[in-house]
Amino acid sequence: MRSPAAVAPLIVAVALLGGCAAGSADTAPISAPTAPERPADELTARTFVLDSGQGAELCLGGVGQSLPPTCGGPPIEGWDWADVDDEESQSGSTWGDYEVFGTWDGTTFTLTRTPESYDPRAPSTEAPLPEPTPGDPGNAEAVARAIEDYARQMGTPDGPLSLGEYRGRASVQVIHDDGTRQAEADAEYGEGVVEVWSSLRPADGG
Repeated sequence: MRSPAAVAPLIVAVALLGGCAAGSADTAPISAPTAPERPADELTARTFVLDSGQGAELCLGGVGQSLPPTCGGPPIEGWDWADVDDEESQSGSTWGDYEVFGTWDGTTFTLTRTPESYDPRAPSTEAPLPEPTPGDPGNAEAVARAIEDYARQMGTPDGPLSLGEYRGRASVQVIHDDGTRQAEADAEYGEGVVEVWSSLRPADGG
């Protein structure tokens, strides 16, 4: 027969083991991996991408319809043709149409997601841009002055990608505008004279 003194250590040992078991039961389950967090300033565009041997670039403006095609645009940081499909290559150039996501620092577009190919001939699933209301005929002189001023900036790093008159306003396409350039145009020429269109738009976070 065991003495009470011999039984006591056994009771303590069982109690400790019980505590360990309880602690294991209370351990939080391992959570599933979450999607990577997107930058708050993430932008997107559906665009032609061309690499003529000097690195990939966004062709947000016009594209020369030669073979291989030609264009000029900002460089893309992080682009790898091995990550995408549906590219074409000829004479040392590689190109394709892609939906890109990334951030813009004023000179370079840095990818934040793997680009996705898309068919520019397929019906668009994007919400159409709102049509601007017709401009005030009384602004015709200011519209002409704005077009003349922006035309002088064409071909410069901060200049417009395209320019023209549309529905009585100066229509100016730029790489990116967060509202600052529109505000500057309104201050310079008056509201309703210039319509600034941003090629890069905020991503939906999806």
